[in-house]
Amino acid sequence: MNLPSKEDARVCARIVKEVARAQGIVNDPAAVGRLTVTVARLFNKGLRDREELLTVATESVQMPADLRSAQ
Repeated sequence: MNLPSKEDARVCARIVKEVARAQGIVNDPAAVGRLTVTVARLFNKGLRDREELLTVATESVQMPADLRSAQ
């Protein structure tokens, strides 16, 4: 299993923090956990560009819950 570099992990963590603040979910551990998993999956699927990863992560948080579970 290949782990991401420290810099890649930092980028993902910054994206999680930024999206969580923007969406007002900072105080919801379950929502932040789901967001973290989402960002990790997107990163592992090949989304390495910070801006693109940020955009897709933000869109995934804004989706209604029933649409997210269908993916």
